Amino acid sequence: MYGLFYSAIDIALVLRDMNLGCREENKILDLIWNNDVALLSESYRENKRKFILDTYHWLHYIFDKEAIDMELTAIQRDFEHTNKTLQINQLSSELSDFDLFFKSARIKMLYGGSDYVRIKLRTLLNKYGYKRRSPLIIQYIRSCMDFYKLEVNRRGGIPCSIDNVRLDEMLIFRVIS
Repeated sequence: MYGLFYSAIDIALVLRDMNLGCREENKILDLIWNNDVALLSESYRENKRKFILDTYHWLHYIFDKEAIDMELTAIQRDFEHTNKTLQINQLSSELSDFDLFFKSARIKMLYGGSDYVRIKLRTLLNKYGYKRRSPLIIQYIRSCMDFYKLEVNRRGGIPCSIDNVRLDEMLIFRVIS
């Protein structure tokens, strides 16, 4: 459940995908802070400044990853001289988790002007390295949908269950009002 809360990296990835200007990014960060603070990682719930700064840190890192990674050895040497340590996994960690789709869908629907997010089940699974749906993946998808208060329908608004839809069927996710 801990991984379901929004981290600064998650928000940065969503903002990058939305391709917004600075004002729109700030507006969405404010909306998230004002409306979804309970869904933020615990370290951000009491500190808006830290939330915004960390999000922009990761946003800059994502946009300029190659240049920052090239400077990594120089940064490590600088840290050695200051008796501080640099956690490499913070800079080069895997930036996508399976639940990122659901975080992104919720943010885009609530704050990005979209009423729904649609995707084929096969595309969703492939995007995160899965070929088939297993009971464990289905259970995880259901827990993400419950946590982010999302519902899924087929085309035409026909309610469905992730358990028995065809892999190539278009799924439409909406926030439960």
